[in-house]
Amino acid sequence: MRATVLFLLALLVTSINAQSIKIGYIDVEEVINRSSQYQHENDSLIQKFEPKKQQLLDLFEHIELLKKNLIDVDSSIDNENYKKKLDNIRELEASFQKETELWQQQLNQKKYESLQKIETMINKAIQEFAISENYDLILYQNAAFVSDQVNITNQIISKIEGTSP
Repeated sequence: MRATVLFLLALLVTSINAQSIKIGYIDVEEVINRSSQYQHENDSLIQKFEPKKQQLLDLFEHIELLKKNLIDVDSSIDNENYKKKLDNIRELEASFQKETELWQQQLNQKKYESLQKIETMINKAIQEFAISENYDLILYQNAAFVSDQVNITNQIISKIEGTSP
């Protein structure tokens, strides 16, 4: 009995001396999507890659037109001429495929670099915010439920954008 009382007393004293832990949660996807830096980077990428995209679409339409013309051509065309036109279409298709893959790889690389830059900026803002506001733990991935009390997404967005929350 005496041991039980001592144990309960120790628990009571320990809980009185315990400090509260300050926890926050950030929806990083929302921070990225609402970031003016991300929107600016996206607009810049679109501006840079749109002309090549249009060229590729024009080439695709040209290839389709050549195919249609080859199908619609008179049966009087000689076999050698038909083969040359068919080879030309195949070369254009191969060129189109190669150029499209290269364009896509370059676009993906630039998007990746852009996201890396933005993630670095977000992580720096989170760290500065956590230190200034005395947070013990900030989570930002895979939460089943987050209350408004611990969701600090808007504060991080405000910090990144340089505005007050």
